[in-house]
Amino acid sequence: MNWNLNDILPVDKFDNLLKELEREIEVTEKWWKRLNPEMNKETFEEFLRYDETVEQKFSRLMYLPSLMDAVNQKDSTARLMSAKASDLALKFNQKGRKIGHWLKGLEVEGKEKLDDKNAKRLFTAIPDLEYGLNYSRLAARHTRPQKEEEIIENKDVNGSGAISDLRGLIEADFVYDLNGKKIKTQGELLKHVHSTNPKIRKGAYVGLLKKHKENIDKLFVIYQAVVKDWAFESKLRGYKSPISVTNFGNHLPDEVIETLLKVCKDEKKVFWKYFEYKAKMLGQQKLSRFDLYAPMKRTKTRKFDFETSKQMVMQSFARFGKRFADYGQRVFDQSHIDSHPKKNKRSGAFCATVGPEVTPYVLLNHTNTMRDVSTLAHEMGHAIHSMYAEKHSPSSQHANLPLSETASTLGEMMLFENLLSKEKDPAIKKQMLWEKIGESYATILRQTYFTMFEIEAHEKVAKGTTAEDLSKLYLKNLKEQFGTAVIVDNIFKYEWLYISHIFESPFYCYAYSFGELLSLSLYAKYKEEGKKFIPKIEKILEAGGSKDPIEVLTDAGVDITSSSFWRGAFRIIEGWQNQLNSI
Repeated sequence: MNWNLNDILPVDKFDNLLKELEREIEVTEKWWKRLNPEMNKETFEEFLRYDETVEQKFSRLMYLPSLMDAVNQKDSTARLMSAKASDLALKFNQKGRKIGHWLKGLEVEGKEKLDDKNAKRLFTAIPDLEYGLNYSRLAARHTRPQKEEEIIENKDVNGSGAISDLRGLIEADFVYDLNGKKIKTQGELLKHVHSTNPKIRKGAYVGLLKKHKENIDKLFVIYQAVVKDWAFESKLRGYKSPISVTNFGNHLPDEVIETLLKVCKDEKKVFWKYFEYKAKMLGQQKLSRFDLYAPMKRTKTRKFDFETSKQMVMQSFARFGKRFADYGQRVFDQSHIDSHPKKNKRSGAFCATVGPEVTPYVLLNHTNTMRDVSTLAHEMGHAIHSMYAEKHSPSSQHANLPLSETASTLGEMMLFENLLSKEKDPAIKKQMLWEKIGESYATILRQTYFTMFEIEAHEKVAKGTTAEDLSKLYLKNLKEQFGTAVIVDNIFKYEWLYISHIFESPFYCYAYSFGELLSLSLYAKYKEEGKKFIPKIEKILEAGGSKDPIEVLTDAGVDITSSSFWRGAFRIIEGWQNQLNSI
């Protein structure tokens, strides 16, 4: 399938919309002059609806060239359109910053400050936007005056952003050694950690980590700069700790993340059982870290063409609920999927939500594997989530991070458990469980321990440390993570140097474990309560980003502040391991 982008905007209408939005700059300036604390709610509502309309137009303007580029990265027309849209967006951002400051209740030159009483009155004008507006008021305590924000933005783009780019340039020059063979890209090298040959798996890791060790001085200087910049800005903005910056941005209290990390740490032995099983199947006394992603020996493979994959996914969705499946079908019916690899198309998969008026778009690179079927279920889940929330305004449709992976992971779970229950071949059933538990480890425990390393690393850098000390800290982190179940070679102490997220998006990694565990825990409750839990899940999906995520989950009977809720996910993984042991 090739997607039809005309539902976003026909290409020949792009320039018309661009000119229309250029004129909106003047309209926005007129609205700025009209904004004042004493204005009536009706006028403020009119402003908000105007602002949401502009946001939707911008979304169309930005997404069209972005999706064109995704399927043809040499599309010069898409690149030109994207540059035009970005330039205009920058102009709008400069105008919008003072409006944002005013809404937050901050001082803005030439404008009477919006006090709390009037803000509370005005923000009720459109209930759908009330939560977001009030949360922006909370963000005011972490926001600097307008001139300072402009300096910080410039510093982030040209300072810390450039440092991050520098790391990419350093790594791009790496030529890796794989048992005497030269490998030019990290992506190509890392494919070999899944090799059936243990010597190749080990060679891939050694090649990767030795190259990073050779460049540890450069990479440490970059990491130290990133951490110090992050610490300075978090202190400047009044955050309690470096990780609090990320938590606030994710609409989560620090205590929830502390509970999440503690539960993952307490439940790590669930994965130790998997590592012990894997070692036995590979003929090892203990699993070597070099063999963490080793495939099963003599695995059977099945091919699934796209039509078969579609049927499998839709049947699984239909078993869950008609509404869930009907939303999924809409993506297919409107040709909003680009399904197969082709020349100049970007790799991977994603779902793009343009806005409430447009059915989401899904990009795949389907090559007929079981993993491709799972990817289809995952990305369709994202699309379905957006459609459940399409009654909302553009700025409140997207779920905040705590809820953003709910439908996608649920979609995968529906598919997996449906296929597992129907599979008759023990070898394939074993392979499915082997791969699923391995994926859960990589998404949950591995990402959790990255985050715990970051917390300690930021503390050490603040006090003064060395690259070798951080490497020893990381090795300690690994040994705690794997316990007695995995033998960790000392070369892995340098693994932290290649984890891009800790350089580019500090503390982001827990987002993966949070999303996976939340969805698995919800699925555990669904299995426990049956069909009567479906309306609760649908209510979560319908909320989008219009409410506090903790409130949304509490309304569904879910308490993410409780460690017992998070443990439900580990019981599912434990169940998979028990099935694996019995085959």
